[in-house]
Amino acid sequence: MPEPVPPGIADQAATYLSDLQKLLQEQGLHARLLTHDERLPRLRVINPDAPSLSEVISAAPLGNEWSLWWSWAEPITPVNEIATAAERIRYVLTPTANQDACLGPQREPT
Repeated sequence: MPEPVPPGIADQAATYLSDLQKLLQEQGLHARLLTHDERLPRLRVINPDAPSLSEVISAAPLGNEWSLWWSWAEPITPVNEIATAAERIRYVLTPTANQDACLGPQREPT
């Protein structure tokens, strides 16, 4: 069984994720903080317009700096770049058709 996460670490992670949760909700995404006694808190984010698009975000220290992390263990941004993290999460949870529309008209193959 893994060792429990120290309470101070879990509390700090929850604070960072709560800040991100508020920002994502302001942008129209659903976000719910998940807490368990022996694990780091996580933030479940869902695009309500495409519920199959969801992600679980975590906050954890890497060396001396806290970062926000994708579920596949890749950092998103340091926690002090929360607006950039929210933009990246929103982009990932946007259906491809909408992303293509943002890129402008596509050329037909010749």
